[in-house]
Amino acid sequence: MALIDFSNCTRLNTKLYGGSNGSKIGILYNNQKYLLKFSSKDCKGQYTSSVISEYIACHIFSLLGFKTQETLLGTYFSEKDHLVVACKDFTEPNKKFYDFASLKNSIISSSKLGFGTDLSDVLTVIDEQTLYNKDILKKFFWQMFIVDSFVGNFDRHNGNWGFLINNDTNKVEIAPIFDCASCLYPKLEDEKINNILNDENEIEKRVFVFPNSALKRKIKINPYFYINSFESNDCSKALFDIFSKIDMNKIENLIDEIPCISDLRKKFYKTILNKRYDLILKPAYDLINENKFLLEL
Repeated sequence: MALIDFSNCTRLNTKLYGGSNGSKIGILYNNQKYLLKFSSKDCKGQYTSSVISEYIACHIFSLLGFKTQETLLGTYFSEKDHLVVACKDFTEPNKKFYDFASLKNSIISSSKLGFGTDLSDVLTVIDEQTLYNKDILKKFFWQMFIVDSFVGNFDRHNGNWGFLINNDTNKVEIAPIFDCASCLYPKLEDEKINNILNDENEIEKRVFVFPNSALKRKIKINPYFYINSFESNDCSKALFDIFSKIDMNKIENLIDEIPCISDLRKKFYKTILNKRYDLILKPAYDLINENKFLLEL
């Protein structure tokens, strides 16, 4: 896999982007519109690995069958070479993106504002909205939750998932998965990673303790405890469907093919994903598989 040099691409100065994860610019690449994301700086002024997290997590979602924003790794020269991830624009002239927060704001009975991530309120909105088939939307929501739990995404809020609406036909579809830069512990430097890999307790903290989901039930939801509580039949069904699609060999090959990160970081990504697979997802899946009465399959 070779990095793409986006430096000479036409810049789209009228494409402006919000968000907190680093600088963003619009470009044309192969006559297609892309958003270029640059790594952000943490509180110590160190660049994070958020562009790598974006690339890996989006490709994991794609491997698991989700419609996902196309992402490409490359460089962009501006005073110096920057590592970037190019995210293909999935909107079209006649298709506009609306986030879930906008839908949530339209539900009068919703007790929170659009960006409120209280789980019960989010599920109420899914049930009461009439924009999209509620059963399909609920299935998508919980399957996205399972994969976000697998890759350690702590920032799946109501502004980074939603719908595409065709302005001509009013046809509605769920938008591709995007904005996965907060997965896989993007603020960790190689020195810290080395310390973690040499301490099993530190590894397990990053499975059982953090990161938590952006979803809340008074406090942020811990994916391990929630998934293994079997409180939600819909969540358990999503786990049952997603788990059998996970091919760790393909995921490890994906990571190994990335040319711009250290072998140490590759080892960390593979270690942490295997641990989250083995310790969060697999125990719950095994119990469901042995006792299918837990599900209304």
